[in-house]
Formats: sequence, structure tokens, C-alpha cells
Amino acid sequence: MQKIIKIDNNKECQLWENLWSTRTIEQELEACEIEWAPKLMFLKHLDKSDKIIDAGCGFGKWVIYLYNRGYNIIGVDNNELAISELRNYNPKIEIKFGDILNLNFPDNHFDGYISMGVVEHFKGGPMEALKEAYRVLKPNGLIFLSTPTVNLIRKFIVGPMLKISYSSPQIIDLLVKFRNFFFKKRSQSRHQNEESNLNTKNINYYIHFLEYRFTISELQDYLKQSGFEIINTLPHDFPGSKNHGIGLSVDFPMFRKKNGYNFELNTIGKLISRLLNWISPWIACASVLCVARSLKTKS
Repeated sequence: MQKIIKIDNNKECQLWENLWSTRTIEQELEACEIEWAPKLMFLKHLDKSDKIIDAGCGFGKWVIYLYNRGYNIIGVDNNELAISELRNYNPKIEIKFGDILNLNFPDNHFDGYISMGVVEHFKGGPMEALKEAYRVLKPNGLIFLSTPTVNLIRKFIVGPMLKISYSSPQIIDLLVKFRNFFFKKRSQSRHQNEESNLNTKNINYYIHFLEYRFTISELQDYLKQSGFEIINTLPHDFPGSKNHGIGLSVDFPMFRKKNGYNFELNTIGKLISRLLNWISPWIACASVLCVARSLKTKS
């Protein structure tokens, strides 16, 4: 497991506000067309008569995708901007404001539970969210769980670099100075503990917990401990696209296309992505998708 942090000049982490304010629902829906792993699993395992929840749906791309194909789905999120945009996009889609750790639904209510890039953001780990998913799922109900993964590049290159960076105040100082230079704000910084103030001469910087990245076996173990049996495990990225790659874009920003979106790669990034995917889609994939069945018995 790898722990990822974010250096920011805001005391409160504004990750989701920044994300949803710079993306559109149309861009999200375009990503569905090249994000084959979730599509394949949803259409294979879910029936249109099933009750389905997308817990932590964000802009609701999968809610919209499945709703437009006749599925009975509801989206839940705790970001008001995302919910407002989704309701404006299609008022007929059922969207609720809520906490996925304490869902306002009875036990054994859903046939399918979708969680795409959500549970890794809880600092205490994913177990509380998975136990709540288990509670609201019916016996034999299915969970579709995707989280960032420790691929080979992250294990042998990115991970060791992050470990060195996080353990060294001097390197964090350099990161902050680079950030200052990039934004034309030069200052000196001093490292303190996680989630503390990185005092600079003119600007305060803060370190926020961002997410965990799990190995395949770790994610599968979390599901098993929560009462699920694994059905499928797939790499989750854009392997069907020649122009996009989440893992490479996130880990190596120099491979992103300038002014691109949906993790579009530049020319060098495309060449590297095609080579790595030709060898194996697992090498640089951003996430792992697990489909698992609830082992809950009927009462």
C-alpha cells in the first residue's frame, strides 16, 4: 500500500471542489467510451431490473451511462456542486446528497453497489465504507470496486521516489520552492508534520492526505474481510485508447498533452503507453477493478 499526500496553500483540502469546477459532465461521459473495464462488468453482471447504487458518484458518469440504457440506478455523493450539475443535466435521474459511510437506506436494499475511485480517500482505510456496502446489499448482491493500484511502475519507480520525498523535509522544501517558482511566488519553506502548516515567508502551505494505492491482493483481502467473494479482477485504465492513459498522466505529468482532458497523452506519452499496454495492461494501469459477491445469507 502506498500513501499519497498533496501540498496545497489552502488549510482545507479542496480536491473535489477544484476537480468538479474544472471538468464537465460531457467530458466525463466521453471517458465512459474508452473506460472498458467497468462497462464490461456492469453490462455482464447487472440486470436492468436490479436496484443499483453508485456510492460517491461525483458527476455521475456511470449513473447517466446506465440510466440511459434503462438500468434502475441511484447516485449518492456529498459534493453539492457535483450533485447540482448532475441534477441540472437530467432532473429525471435520482440523485441524493449523502455520506457513503452512513447511507440512508435499509439493510438488504440493493442488488448492485458501484464504487469507482472513492474508498481510497478515507484516511482510516476502506473497511468502514465496505462494511456499509455489505449492509445495504442483498444476499448475493454485487459490488464493483475500483481503487488506485500499486502497478509495477509505482512499485519500483514512483513508490520509492515518494517514500524518499515524504521522509525528507529538505525534499519537501524543494517541492514547495518549485511550486512557488512555477506560480511566480518565491519563498522559503519549513517542513512540519503531516496536515500541518508549511510556514513560508508570505504564504502558508499545508500537507493533506490524498489517497491510498492498494496492491491487488490488499484490495481483494479488504473485500474478503468485509464478507465478499471475488468474481473478477481487471486492470482499470484506458487500455483501449491510443491517446489516453490515467496512470502515466498521474505519475508522469510530463507525458500529458497540453490543454488535453480525460488524461490525454502527448506524443511521447502515447508511444510509451502503447508499448507498455502491448506488453501488459497491468504495468502502468492507474487502478484495479474488483467485482465481488456478498456472502450474506438470506434470513
